Amino acid sequence: MSGPTARRFVAVLATSLLALVCLNAARSDAERSGGGGVVVSLDGSVNPKRLPRESSVPVSLTLAGTIRSVETSPVPPLKSIELAFGARGGVSTAGLPTCPPDRLRNANQQAALAQCGRALVGRGTILTEDLLDPEHPVLAHAGVLAFNGKAAGRPAVWVQIYSASPPVSVVLPFYVSRLRTGAYGILLRASISTSLGRWLRLRSFELTLGRRYTSHGERRSYLSASCPLPPRFSIGIFPLARATYQFAAPGPTLTTTILRGCRVSR
Repeated sequence: MSGPTARRFVAVLATSLLALVCLNAARSDAERSGGGGVVVSLDGSVNPKRLPRESSVPVSLTLAGTIRSVETSPVPPLKSIELAFGARGGVSTAGLPTCPPDRLRNANQQAALAQCGRALVGRGTILTEDLLDPEHPVLAHAGVLAFNGKAAGRPAVWVQIYSASPPVSVVLPFYVSRLRTGAYGILLRASISTSLGRWLRLRSFELTLGRRYTSHGERRSYLSASCPLPPRFSIGIFPLARATYQFAAPGPTLTTTILRGCRVSR
């Protein structure tokens, strides 16, 4: 086998191997990293699974993370968390209403939606641990609503956390930055210790971001993405997201990156 036939065979073989690798990556579990007696994880996905090769379309992004100790001692307080994503798309807030964070403080989810429902950009859940009594820590499963916001003229996401029992009502501010270099385009950063205080500790979270809306008669999407593969390929691997967990000293700073498959729809 030689000439054009051999080249076609190699191309088909390479495409098949790439497809197998991508399918395995798409089915992989959460990625983990550890150090200083702490293990963190990150998982995520984009919906829909198939995306156009050239144009961007509306998508939703789900990110989930966990924090646990590998020792008997408690996990050190989480100082901050950074979530980076969006290399193949972007965030658009043009014409999307914003919500002042004061409207969300001390509010349950029904009140938060009544005050700021037009600015809603995501939903999720969060697990926190209350260490007010270290001998008997209390776990709180709370619902999460994410709202479009602004801070000093720059985009932000206000993550409102509410639990009725035990009572928890917190607004976690994520500040949005655009990354001009590297594998990612968007960075969300939140100061966890400032928002959760001394006694609440983050244990896990799951957040889905995405919103379609209309502005001045034009349909828009909070998140959009494409699958810009070369013409020969219909499936590939891309860095989907990166999480950086910074713990209070002397705790570690741990970074976890996830790769996911990208399929061309047409």
